[in-house]
Amino acid sequence: MVQGQERHNIQEYGAILSLAMIGILFAVQFRSLREPRMDFYNELWAPTHLLVNGQSPYDTSSLDTNLPPAWFPMAIGFFFPLGWLSEETALKAWFVLNVIELCAIIFISQDNRRSLVNTVMLGMLFFFFPPTLNHFFLGQISISVTLFLLLAFQFTLKERHWFSAFFFALALSKPHLAMLAGLGMSYHYYRNNRLGGMLAFWGRTLILSLGLCIPLFIASPDWITDAVRSMAQNPIWSYPSLFVLFRRYFDNWGIVLWGLTSVCVLWFVYLLWKKNTPVRAFYWSLALTPLVSPYVGSWDFVTLLPMLALAFVGIGWKRIILLVLFYILAWMGMASIQIQEVSNNHSFWWVPLWFILLSTILMNWKDAEQNRF
Repeated sequence: MVQGQERHNIQEYGAILSLAMIGILFAVQFRSLREPRMDFYNELWAPTHLLVNGQSPYDTSSLDTNLPPAWFPMAIGFFFPLGWLSEETALKAWFVLNVIELCAIIFISQDNRRSLVNTVMLGMLFFFFPPTLNHFFLGQISISVTLFLLLAFQFTLKERHWFSAFFFALALSKPHLAMLAGLGMSYHYYRNNRLGGMLAFWGRTLILSLGLCIPLFIASPDWITDAVRSMAQNPIWSYPSLFVLFRRYFDNWGIVLWGLTSVCVLWFVYLLWKKNTPVRAFYWSLALTPLVSPYVGSWDFVTLLPMLALAFVGIGWKRIILLVLFYILAWMGMASIQIQEVSNNHSFWWVPLWFILLSTILMNWKDAEQNRF
């Protein structure tokens, strides 16, 4: 028993050290991915810079932003210290933070099957995942949201409910990425504590969401009006969501098809939470989110990563080889789209379907009751 614990500790330390090395190497080699005046500038630095100077964070016209901010205020309230930094310094800090967060996602997603080999291989797969690279290029927040959701879920399992609600409130900075995870956690609370438990979860989340908005109220009490106007002014992009795809090819009937698809996905998520372990159900809820969200970019596909880690650590070497081969095929497909002279983001619509189908085929679903996953 002692030897087994020592072996487990060695694997843990090895995983941490390997992640530190991978993160440092990636940060050094790919620091050129940082681009000023991209989403980070529009959505976070400009709003926080205005906030710390006592101005409305959602009226960024004075800073010559390319697009009005659309991230929800919890992110602005939590990350407001970035506004005290210059744009270049804040961008560097955000890049490093995203690298650390991705390392944390790799570490947490392996759960009790964490090992040096798994960590190194997942680190290579995750850091070179095209949506991940695109995420770093834009300075997006989806990696942060994915980590916040994982932390919220981990604290839920440990019955640290206020911590869980805090991280879930932060994840609602991009609510379309948190909706299936939120429904799953609501079901988890309902199953364990009935209606009172579920309402308490949402009550704590609401309180902490409002708490995260306090810096905005202090800086500009009428920021809500500007926020509504800012989000309404955002142009409608051709996103890689099934909602956009169906409407593109089937006009108004596309809404019906998307609605039917969403109902099927919601029913599947319910069955996942009813018949599988919470870990497996939660990771798959994250992965299925891009299928039902009408507002999703290819950089948001980082929500697939916990499910891929789940599949990777739960299968044998023969299946791992198949997973890597199909990952390479998908990587080549995504890269061929990205290098085109005119690269439309909606062309990545197949990516979540590809990896969901791959993981479904490779995972051993029969061990749901015996396996902690």
